[in-house]
Amino acid sequence: MRIVATLAAVLAGLALAAPRAIAADPGVHRWYDRDGNVHYTQHPPPTDALRAPPAPAPVTPPSTPTIMPPPVPADARPTPPTEARPVPTGVRPAPPARPAPPPNAAADLERALDAYRRDDYATALGIIRPLAEQGEPTAQSRLAGLYERGAGVEQDLVEAAHWYRRAAEGGDAIAQHNLGSILSEGRGVPRDEAEAVVWWERAAERGVVAALVSLGDAYAAGTGVPKDDAVAVEWWRTAARKGFPPAQDRFGSAYEHGIGVVPSDADAMSWYLVAAEQGFARAQVNLANLYRKSRKAADLAEAVRWFRIAAAQGYPPGQHGLAVAYAGGAGVKQDVAEAVRLYRQAAEQGFAPAQMALAGLYLRGDGVAQNRDEAARWMQRAADAGDPHAKEALRPSPVTR
Repeated sequence: MRIVATLAAVLAGLALAAPRAIAADPGVHRWYDRDGNVHYTQHPPPTDALRAPPAPAPVTPPSTPTIMPPPVPADARPTPPTEARPVPTGVRPAPPARPAPPPNAAADLERALDAYRRDDYATALGIIRPLAEQGEPTAQSRLAGLYERGAGVEQDLVEAAHWYRRAAEGGDAIAQHNLGSILSEGRGVPRDEAEAVVWWERAAERGVVAALVSLGDAYAAGTGVPKDDAVAVEWWRTAARKGFPPAQDRFGSAYEHGIGVVPSDADAMSWYLVAAEQGFARAQVNLANLYRKSRKAADLAEAVRWFRIAAAQGYPPGQHGLAVAYAGGAGVKQDVAEAVRLYRQAAEQGFAPAQMALAGLYLRGDGVAQNRDEAARWMQRAADAGDPHAKEALRPSPVTR
């Protein structure tokens, strides 16, 4: 009974009052034309459609609201006050001169990249490793990536960290960003958030836009630097104006939650939309959640549309959001069987909220045959994933200890 009560409370927070039913849309296809424009259609894409954009295109951001400070020049990088980001003595590495590449290195690297795109990792590795051992930083960076992903070699995060560091010290900007990321997470190396910030700064100076986002995240969380939401927002703003979808999503989240700026759902929606239209699934879900907040029939239908687009990419929060809509008949005709299917898709990818929802359905026999063992299995998976409600429901009561 205690488990049932806990699940009921959780599911109550997810449920939505059912508005006027709106017919469900059929499947959504996402494709790109030769100019890089993204399309979402209910019919199959044309034969010359592209599965990915040919090249990242700059996106015009929404107009700057009056609450924002003066625009940052496109070529300017926000420099936090020196005292806001002290670096421990001996942490900042000296920027060594990039070594001269071996003869024909560029052509060899292009051949390796072509092999990688064809999933021919053995060929890629055979080309990259000799170049890396000769000191070519780009080859070292790509070799690190193969070790990090376990592509063509057994996954080895320690070896990946070794090659990322060699490449970063040789001046490869992508390796500098990746080295910062593994340092911040302690993957293959001891965790060192302060040194991570140093490498992100180096990558940002060399034009890696993702490094701007990482720096913003560091200041927002206060990891490796003192927490400073205003500085975090400046990093995100700069990257967002360069057309980088993850930064646009972060900047939208800052407006939605009032992180370093005056809260504004309108500005949040504008930035989410810019990123969502480029196919960034997290922004699609954030946009859908904003539409769902209004509870108006038209907005609930728009929420369902964006949840559906994110779900079509296999993104678990999108699958979960769409399942919630089907379960409650919010913006779409109620269909518990479809909700079960979508919850299961997200749950099998390890998404704890979907695992909890599926556990509740099995406990109640809602859309599935009642099965307490299956409910307990999904709740245990949610607990293992860190869901606090699942942990609380599974904790033995004083009576049963």
